[in-house]
Amino acid sequence: MLDKETVEKILFIKIIKMKIFNEIKRLSILFIICLSTCLVTAQSNSNDANQKENIQAKKVAFFTSKMNLTVEESIVFWPIVNEMDAELKNLRNKDAHGRMILKDEKVEDLSDRELEEILDARMLMGKKQIDIKIKYHEKFKEVIPIQKVAKFYRAKREFKKIQSERKKQHNKPGERPGNRK
Repeated sequence: MLDKETVEKILFIKIIKMKIFNEIKRLSILFIICLSTCLVTAQSNSNDANQKENIQAKKVAFFTSKMNLTVEESIVFWPIVNEMDAELKNLRNKDAHGRMILKDEKVEDLSDRELEEILDARMLMGKKQIDIKIKYHEKFKEVIPIQKVAKFYRAKREFKKIQSERKKQHNKPGERPGNRK
């Protein structure tokens, strides 16, 4: 027969073991949730990258077809386009702060001086964008005929329009292109 003190020790040890087991179980569940979240996030990021690559491939195919580029022309033309796009993207990223301020605040809430600085910065950014486009326009003319340069600009507008329409469709999932009014 066990005395009262021994029974209490055994019960105490069992309670401690149960608490440890419950804590391990809780930490395991938390670990599984964190791991699942990481995997889903990684897959989502991978899907985003795949989607961007897919759009880029469609863009290259679309432009190449519209411009009737030869393989040789494509080999020299596309690196220049990618360089221009990267330069323009870098410029937009530098000006993101000014755009965010105008989006987040009402014009009336800004002082005249703040508003003038933001608007002047936007004008300067627009000028820099034009300067970059002019620089690359000259580079385009060096590697492909002027007729194909003109077709590039037309294809660019068409592609932008198509992307805009697709984005609208994405924002209205119940509506299909054939069902529009």
